[in-house]
Amino acid sequence: MKAPYAGVRVLDLTQLEQGPSGTQVLADFGADVIKIERPGTGEIGRRMKPAEAGGYSSFWAANNRNKRSLSLDLKSPEGRRVFTELVKTADVVAANFRPGVMERLGFGYEDLAAINPRIILALASGYGQDGPYRDRRGQDLAAQALGGIMALTGDADGPPRPVGTYVVDYIAAMHFAQAIMAALAAREQNGVGQLVDVCLLNAAVAMHLQEGSAYLNDPVPVPRPRPNLAHSRNTALYGTYETSDGRAIVIIADIFIDEPWQRVCRALEIGDEIARDPRFATIEDLERHRDESAAVLREAFARFSRADAEARLLKEDVLCAPVQAYDEVFTDPQVLFNGMVVETEIEGVGKRRIVGQPVRLAGTPADSARLAPPRVGQHNEEILAELGLSEVEIGEVRAAGAIGDENERRSRGEGDAW
Repeated sequence: MKAPYAGVRVLDLTQLEQGPSGTQVLADFGADVIKIERPGTGEIGRRMKPAEAGGYSSFWAANNRNKRSLSLDLKSPEGRRVFTELVKTADVVAANFRPGVMERLGFGYEDLAAINPRIILALASGYGQDGPYRDRRGQDLAAQALGGIMALTGDADGPPRPVGTYVVDYIAAMHFAQAIMAALAAREQNGVGQLVDVCLLNAAVAMHLQEGSAYLNDPVPVPRPRPNLAHSRNTALYGTYETSDGRAIVIIADIFIDEPWQRVCRALEIGDEIARDPRFATIEDLERHRDESAAVLREAFARFSRADAEARLLKEDVLCAPVQAYDEVFTDPQVLFNGMVVETEIEGVGKRRIVGQPVRLAGTPADSARLAPPRVGQHNEEILAELGLSEVEIGEVRAAGAIGDENERRSRGEGDAW
């Protein structure tokens, strides 16, 4: 079967994570994603550390597999002409510049629709294309702060804390991919394209839609949880505990099962007197005695290794999971079985492992290694030839400075343009 987005062409002007991770989803499922980059330097995400010899960045590559690169100067007349010809062949133009930049380049939605009425202009930003924050610079940490993620993260007695990765960038990128897919589906219904608007702030707010919806109807602030607890609305049976080997384990035991306290007590050899203590008899009792019950569990978990505690809890059918160190994540048997570690060959760099595509389709699976992340301008000549330009014409476009000369320099042994 054909890949779901085979035949769909995306002109990708995005950079860093919010945009590129979103367009990569379509690329993994077969779309022809042409990465439009500045000649010579490429997009700014290519300079993200850590970088290997030659300038190859794993951070950048993680968001840009299965794409082709065209180094094109959109401010030059010839570069604009090339881009206009590409728009005629495209389904989507994606960008995450600050609001107004596409209009200033002469490629706002109305401009693009005049060239190709079926075009979808997908814009990702910090705060949206309009509104009081429209012209502010956006970034993941700012969205975590403004959008409530930090207010919910950390211990009750400590300061607000951010999540340990660029979580809003990633969630907004998935919204970006979802929105583009929805716009493509809508075009199948009505035959025309439209403007897509996705932002980091909305993604951050949507992440706590359950807490937010409850607050909007009963405006009681959601406090950060007490130590050991993972959520302020749960009990000591929903949290993180250190084990005797200095590791940690999480339990999720106050939902889904009957007699949760008694099961955990049996698993951890907590005496019958505590197991039947009326302070801990029901979930409501555990909510009233969070600190006392957490102290009991801290002492109990400290007697067992992480592996022993996990085995004991699983025997009692208590939902739990080891808190894995970062190196353990990428050797975990289920992570490997799920195809979340993929090996690919990158010309001039060698074999590298990347994080795979998380979505699995039985009939039309994603291909996480169809195309290696491209060098700057790697596909210049190939893409222009597809537009019908001859070798002579391509040389003229290059001589005019509209596209980069990265491939020529590479052929002369002047290094890869990563």
